[in-house]
Amino acid sequence: MTPLHMRHGHAGLEIIGLVISLHVVGMYAFSPLTGWAVDRWGSRAVIAVGAGVLLTASLLAASTASGHSLRLTAALVLLGMGWSCTLIAGSTLLTAAVPLRQRPAAQGLSDVAMGLAGGGGGALAGVVVGWWGYPALGLLAGGAALLLGLLVPLGRRSGC
Repeated sequence: MTPLHMRHGHAGLEIIGLVISLHVVGMYAFSPLTGWAVDRWGSRAVIAVGAGVLLTASLLAASTASGHSLRLTAALVLLGMGWSCTLIAGSTLLTAAVPLRQRPAAQGLSDVAMGLAGGGGGALAGVVVGWWGYPALGLLAGGAALLLGLLVPLGRRSGC
C-alpha cells in the first residue's frame, strides 16, 4: 500500500521505486548479520528484536503524510529489516523443531503458507486503507508486531 500512499501525495514513480528498492535492501542486505545474531543470541531474541523493529516501522509509517518523506523511507527500510529478523529466526526455529529428513518439506510448506498469507494480507491491507486509511494500516501492523514480540519469546525454550 505504500506506493499508493506515496502516489496519492504526488510522489513521482522514480521516488516510489527508490523507496521500494531500499525496502528490499532492508529485507536482504543484512541477512548475514541476522544469521550471525541468531547463532549468537538465539532465534527468540532475534524475533523479539525484529518485532520491535517492525513495531517501530509501523508507527513511523502510520505517522507519515501521503507523498514522500525521509520518515517513510526509514519506515520501509526498517520494515524490511524487521521482516528479515523474524523470517530468518523463525525459519531457524522451524528447522530445529523437525527431523532432518522432514526439514525441506517443512520449510517448503512454511514458504507456501507465507506466500499465501502475504497475498491475503495484501488484499486485506487494501480493504483497510480503503475504509480507514494508511495510518490505520500502520497501527494495525504495529499491533501485530507488538503481539509477536510479546508472544514468541514466551514460547517453549529450545536450543534456538
